[in-house]
Amino acid sequence: MNERERILHFAAHLPRAPGPLAEPFDCDAELIGIGGERWAITVDEFTPEEDAFTAEDPVRLGRNLAAATVSDLFAAGAVPRFFLSSLALPRALDAGWLDGLSRGLGASLAELGCVHSGGDLGTAEPWRFNGIALGPVLSPAPLTHRLPDGPQTLCVTGALGDLNLAAFLGTPTPAIELRAREADLIRRLGTACVDTSGGFFDALWLLHERNPGRRFVVDRAAIPLAEGVAAAARARGWPPEAALLGGAGEYELLFAMPSDRLASARGELAARGISVVGEVRGGAGGVAVRWEGAERPFAGPPPDPRAAGSAAEHAQAVLRAAAEFFS
Repeated sequence: MNERERILHFAAHLPRAPGPLAEPFDCDAELIGIGGERWAITVDEFTPEEDAFTAEDPVRLGRNLAAATVSDLFAAGAVPRFFLSSLALPRALDAGWLDGLSRGLGASLAELGCVHSGGDLGTAEPWRFNGIALGPVLSPAPLTHRLPDGPQTLCVTGALGDLNLAAFLGTPTPAIELRAREADLIRRLGTACVDTSGGFFDALWLLHERNPGRRFVVDRAAIPLAEGVAAAARARGWPPEAALLGGAGEYELLFAMPSDRLASARGELAARGISVVGEVRGGAGGVAVRWEGAERPFAGPPPDPRAAGSAAEHAQAVLRAAAEFFS
C-alpha cells in the first residue's frame, strides 16, 4: 500500500470531528474548536530512516524538528502556541548532544513565541522524535487544500531540492527555515496551502487531487532550486529536477492566491523570497509542467518513498522518473 492507502485504511474506523473539513487530506493540520475559536493541531514523527534527518549537529537537528513540525500549522493559516514532544534516544548518549538538541528546539520555539508544554522520553535505536504543535487559526478562514472558484496563482516560499539532494548523497541535512514571516503574508493572501514535506511535486499533486477539474500548470524555470543543487546533480549525471521529485521535502509552503491580486502583491512576495511558479485554471484537469516551450502533462504522482523497499530504491525510482520526464 502507498501512504494514501495506508492513511485511508487506518482512518476508516476512527471517530472524527464533524464539519466540512473533516476528511483526510483536506488540510495539513486537524481543525478543531477550542473556546469558541478555530484551532489547528498537528503531530509528526521523525526518524533518521524515514526522514533522512542526520544528527551530527544536534542544534541544527533540534531547529529542523521544530520547523518541520510547525510547518503544518503555517499551511493551515495558524500560528504555533503550544508544542509537545516525545523523544526516544539510544542508551549510549552523550549529554552534550542532548543539550544541543534542546538548545536548537528551544531557540526555534522561542523565536515563534511558542511554549513547550511537556511530553515523554524513552529509549530506542536509532532515535525517534514526535512533535505535536497547536495554535489558533489567524487567517480569515482556515487554509486548506481546496481552492475557491476563479483563476489562481501558485507561489512557493524559499528554495527547493537541498534536502532531497542530501538524502540522495547521504550528506548532512541542511537547515530547514522557519517560515513564520512568510506565513503571515500567506494568511492574508492565500486561498489554499500545503507544505512540501514530501517534496515539491508531491505537494502539487495533492492539491491537484483535492481539486478535480482544475488544471495546475507550473513553470519549471520559475521553480527555485537551492544553491548548489543543480551543479551537484549534473556532476553526477542526474537531472536537477530529481531534487523536486524526491520524498525528502524541504518544508516550504506551496500556496495559491487569487490571480487578480498578484500585481499588487508582487513587492511583498519578492521581499519575503516567495516565487511565483504557476497558475491554476479551469477546464481540463491535471498537472502540467511548462518545459522547453511546451506544457507537458504530468501523468501521475511522484514515486512514493513508503512504497519502496529502501531509501536507495526510492532514490533510484526518483532518478528514473526525472530522467524520463525532464530529459
